[in-house]
Amino acid sequence: MDGRHMAFPFRVGTDGRIAAPLSLDDHVRGEIIQLLLTNSGERPFLPRFGGGLRRMVFNRNDDVTAGMVKSVLAQNLSLWLGQRINVERLEVTADDATLNVDLRYSVIATGETKQVRFQRQVGAA
Repeated sequence: MDGRHMAFPFRVGTDGRIAAPLSLDDHVRGEIIQLLLTNSGERPFLPRFGGGLRRMVFNRNDDVTAGMVKSVLAQNLSLWLGQRINVERLEVTADDATLNVDLRYSVIATGETKQVRFQRQVGAA
């Protein structure tokens, strides 16, 4: 891995030090999760950082919302992780009260293809 990284979620290892990710692939997966679940404005020194999936619980669950989420996620993945991953497929679908996000990506440094899936209940007030 290039540089030192903290594990996600943050934790202290058995030796009392900050735990590190086991591999670059684990670190990149953690970065993706952080990006998707962080709301814009949540980080004071990076106000544009974040995909905002957690805020989607207050939106209607329809094709318009799914399209908006896909656009925001695609832009943020490119902006913040474009040097680490190649997005191979990003699908966002609205199914009843669930918003599904399927991301297939390859880690540039290793060439390995990975997949992340999120499901979020939406439309609840």
